[in-house]
Amino acid sequence: MKYFKLLFLTLVLCFTCQGFAQSNTSEVTEIKTIANAMLNDVATKNYDALIDKMHPKVFSIVPKESLKEIFKSTFEGNGAVSIDMPEEKPDFKVSEVFNIQDTLKYAFISYDMKMKMTFKEQEFDEASQDMMKNIMKAKGMEVNFISNNTLDVFANNSMTIALKDKASNNEWTVLNYDADSPLVYQILPSELLEKAKEYKQNLMLESTKKSE
Repeated sequence: MKYFKLLFLTLVLCFTCQGFAQSNTSEVTEIKTIANAMLNDVATKNYDALIDKMHPKVFSIVPKESLKEIFKSTFEGNGAVSIDMPEEKPDFKVSEVFNIQDTLKYAFISYDMKMKMTFKEQEFDEASQDMMKNIMKAKGMEVNFISNNTLDVFANNSMTIALKDKASNNEWTVLNYDADSPLVYQILPSELLEKAKEYKQNLMLESTKKSE
């Protein structure tokens, strides 16, 4: 009798773990799909599609139309700074799926992004170029000046958070992670913020090891 009870318990645990693994794999596949679409939206400047993928809490802080105007101004060169993104999409990686009290699921999407920035109302001499390089390096970015006002930027280990909860109708959404942005602190719980900080640091540490 004890043998059958033990066998039954073992089978239950095995099927439970297998079911969790299948569920996790399915969710990672869903996240890869939205990540691929998101990066395609950035490359093709499809602002509406990109905004539709964002977590709805963003729009309680920045209205959709205002966000779209910011994107257009930045990527189409209407403002003081224009950003030119390459048409090819970068490769990306997706972390395991994390869970906070069964109310919020999230994962991290990491990739290396490159872009060209042009400052229309400012030029950089040698000293200010060095200063810009140091500032960007502190943010995990490499800079190469093409001219006095144009530079190539390599944003290695860029990170986007995929998340779903009640507010998103349990659909996967995305939020760009920037540790210096007040936006993420208004939207994300402290547990997720701590995990994101740790994950980002590990990405940067691994990159440092590879370059040594």
